[in-house]
Amino acid sequence: MTPVSILGVGCVTALGRKWETVWERIRDGETPEREAVRGPGCHVPVGVYKTALPDVPSAAGARLRRSGPISYFACAAAADAVQQAGPLPSARTALVFAATDGAVTYTRRFFEEVVERGAGSPLLFPETVYNAPASHVAAMLGLDGIVLTLVNDSGAGMDALSTASELIHSGMADRCLVVAAEELDGVSSEGYRRWKLAMPAAGFQKGAVLTEGAVALVLGPPSPAHVRIDRVHPGGILRRHSTARETIRRILGELAAGETPDLAVLSASGAWPGVVEESLVRECFPESRLLSPRRFAGEAFVVSSLLQCLCAWQELRLKRAGSAIVPVLGWSAQFRGAFLTGPSG
Repeated sequence: MTPVSILGVGCVTALGRKWETVWERIRDGETPEREAVRGPGCHVPVGVYKTALPDVPSAAGARLRRSGPISYFACAAAADAVQQAGPLPSARTALVFAATDGAVTYTRRFFEEVVERGAGSPLLFPETVYNAPASHVAAMLGLDGIVLTLVNDSGAGMDALSTASELIHSGMADRCLVVAAEELDGVSSEGYRRWKLAMPAAGFQKGAVLTEGAVALVLGPPSPAHVRIDRVHPGGILRRHSTARETIRRILGELAAGETPDLAVLSASGAWPGVVEESLVRECFPESRLLSPRRFAGEAFVVSSLLQCLCAWQELRLKRAGSAIVPVLGWSAQFRGAFLTGPSG
């Protein structure tokens, strides 16, 4: 990919909405209070970090009156990122939205009606589709350019960054707003618990603490005055335990491209591959300082991937590091990542 600059950021998390506060809490190792959610007919509650619904600009208020939390999260984070970056050219700004689970609340409600009555309400259906939040963000900001929605595990965040780079450097957009958002629901939380990816509410068994929220980045052409995303790796699949370490080591080397990052922002959140990720990062870059934001902010899949980038962005803009590597490990055993450098001068 061709480098792009980060011009503005926004986030909505269980640790707060103001990025400086969120960063301080991650840096200090502070975690939100866990809440218990239980899916219909499920006897084992799942411990999660819930996120309060944020205030959104009045331009989005009427559209969101029937929307689920994911659209509120996305609109709030996007509005904050644009406020920091400055006005966007409506027809020359692309929007790339990324999600892993999407609007699970409305999807569950829609199919519950289908099961109970044989038909789902047309008022519920529009909010079940993955690109509903992107539609709300574009309408709120008056964007007339390209709007794309990407769906995958945590790696979709990296896909969104590389897609944004292609749109900008192909001349199809002057700016690109990248937004990732997720919401929690009892059914999806129970599914992740059964897959042994989510931690039950009682105890501290192996697994991640699920959370919800959104992260937004405004990207533009590379500038020496801003933090840059220099590379995004297309990634690889960790097919077997015996070859996982070899694959991760190769991708880390290709991401670094001969450089030694000052900082590595890890994606580890408790599962087996995360342990391998950390050990190999330490092996490949023994002098790099490590951060693990998901261990404190929780696991929100694609949102957490962009939150890693925000952590790197903050350290780079404060000149606490000159370069940073952001490895991303998805629950489907996809491994990829990004390499960022700080502003010059």
